[in-house]
Amino acid sequence: MLEHVQRNHDTVPEHGLHLYEKFADPPETVLYREFPARIAAYAEHFRAHGIGPGTRVIVPFETSAAVILSFLALMEAGALPLSVKPLLPHSPKAGYEDFLGRVAGEFGAAAVLQTPSLATVDLPLARLPLPDPELRLPGARLRVPADDELAFVQFSSGSTSFPKGIPITQGRLRANLAMILGTDGRRPEDRVSSWLPLYHDMGLVGGLLSSFASGSDLLLAEPSTFLFDAYGWWAHMAREGVCGTVVPNFAVDYSLRLMRDLDRAELAELDLSRLHVIYLGSEPINIRNLEEFLALMAPAGLRDDVFMPCYGMAETVLVVTSRPRGGRVRIVRSPSGLPAISVGPPMPGFTVRLRTEDGRVCRDGQLGEIELAGGTLADSYLDDPRPLTGTDGFYATGDIGFVDGGELFITGRISDRIKVNGQSLFAADFEQALEQLAFIRRVAVAQAGGRIVVLAEADRTARADPGGCRARIVEHLVHATGVTVRPEDVHFLRPGRLLRTSSGKLQRRAIVAAYERGDFTEARPRTEEPPTPAG
Repeated sequence: MLEHVQRNHDTVPEHGLHLYEKFADPPETVLYREFPARIAAYAEHFRAHGIGPGTRVIVPFETSAAVILSFLALMEAGALPLSVKPLLPHSPKAGYEDFLGRVAGEFGAAAVLQTPSLATVDLPLARLPLPDPELRLPGARLRVPADDELAFVQFSSGSTSFPKGIPITQGRLRANLAMILGTDGRRPEDRVSSWLPLYHDMGLVGGLLSSFASGSDLLLAEPSTFLFDAYGWWAHMAREGVCGTVVPNFAVDYSLRLMRDLDRAELAELDLSRLHVIYLGSEPINIRNLEEFLALMAPAGLRDDVFMPCYGMAETVLVVTSRPRGGRVRIVRSPSGLPAISVGPPMPGFTVRLRTEDGRVCRDGQLGEIELAGGTLADSYLDDPRPLTGTDGFYATGDIGFVDGGELFITGRISDRIKVNGQSLFAADFEQALEQLAFIRRVAVAQAGGRIVVLAEADRTARADPGGCRARIVEHLVHATGVTVRPEDVHFLRPGRLLRTSSGKLQRRAIVAAYERGDFTEARPRTEEPPTPAG
């Protein structure tokens, strides 16, 4: 990675990192010509604080120049950054302190980088102060780490258990970045935008590090900047001539919800014709919303072949498969009869196969668990002697899908499978259907006690007329999936009750457990008094 940073200093010194607090305001800019001198000086700062080769340092990865340069400086010093979520606004401080303590204890961290979000946090280990931003070592040249050296540790999403540490070697990082750049054809003059969190593999590798590897300008913001101004982000990309970005499906759904009522004349004022690549991954893709969004944004010049659905995971650095640049999305019928979208063929070096529930290798068009071998797959989790792969060299991902024409299609997770009359459907099939209803904000669907249960964060419409809205949900699911859900198994919750991981994925296991414990109470209109307890 560091050789890319040094090359950018030598070949594209006027390109750089541009950090935005608001999309309409001028950014804070750090040009690539400044990187080596600052990174080398920061590395000396860390060495003076006892950080050396192999020292494990927890990095709460805030979106700031100081933290990004410190991450690279730890790499320059030969230390091992453990990339974790920062303390997020409105998050319980005690829970975060427990999280840091567990990461430090389980993975042998010697220190934690003292980022601004930790100012009021009681830390279970030594604080490593951020370097003075004025530090420089003029003329410094960064080293080229060996392929087998560990670059950093990233963590699994934690949707089913405590996040697992995945050690990323320099060689595998280089190889996966080469796959990304080879797929999207990026050039140094192509500008990239991202607001994804840097503690998530998609934001760190797909947004930040791929831009450093290509020498492209990176226009970077925090997730909250997008959440507060989704239209502003698209306008910002049009204004700045952005060529590429990487997003989860949520970004499409959220943008569509906030922008679908804009008139064509307003959208036509944007010029998104230079936007050629949008990697789309991380979660199930809502096909109907994607098609509606493309139609909505056509007056702005958004290409109908701009989206590149892809599949990857932290265990493989990032990308495993992707649709090619310039190819329209491909949609076929899944074995369950519902539409499915291609995430492309495997990247060079990866072998992908699928197995049925009884262990047989799947034929084309047959549903099974996705297994991987080769490519940039990690050998094991951090400090776990057990290999990721089985005795035959394949890693069972826990994802379900099928192959058609050499391309992979993802239908869901094993843990999210819902069986109805011998047919395999998935929670996402139900959830994406229900998200079309205007009164649904967020929803989780699961199978509990043999019944399909709908837990919906709903607006006032549902709270004012729960019976009518339950009937609409039941009717809508019959039409969309052919499955009948009992009205008494539909529950309306107030916003914020559905637990999510730091990367936004539903914590289904925890949600089902909370439901079965009776932790959820029905949302009621503000004017409605709760019933008086009997006795």
